[in-house]
Amino acid sequence: RHILVETEEEAQWFCGELDAGGNFEEIAKAKSKDGAAAQGGDLGYFGPGQMVPEFEQAAFALDVGAHSKEPVKTQFGFHVIKVEDKRAQQPPAFEQVQNQFRSLVLRESYFAAVAALREGAEIEIADEGLKAALEPAAPAQGEAAE
Repeated sequence: RHILVETEEEAQWFCGELDAGGNFEEIAKAKSKDGAAAQGGDLGYFGPGQMVPEFEQAAFALDVGAHSKEPVKTQFGFHVIKVEDKRAQQPPAFEQVQNQFRSLVLRESYFAAVAALREGAEIEIADEGLKAALEPAAPAQGEAAE
């Protein structure tokens, strides 16, 4: 949940109200300036990369049940954040990633087959210029090779 306001002073005041036992949901419904206000500031569950960095960093640092003690400034204004719950992110359903999975398996199989063919192949380069460019340089007179 969050309360979004335009000034740091307002946000600081709400932090004090919450410290004194104020109801986060009621304050958010009455004073927050964003679309989540009607739901008491409830943003639902979100994972890394889904919120602006400043907000995300502050939210993930809070313990469940805690609210931010200082306003969090973002491009949208000043936030007071409360963490209601944390949970492990559920993996996507197989049906959602089936085609990606198939592509990965085919790609790995392809590269393994090509590597096996290369290992057993004898490569002959007919063009002398290309052959010279691809072969490791021989050490110059008086130099040692490793």
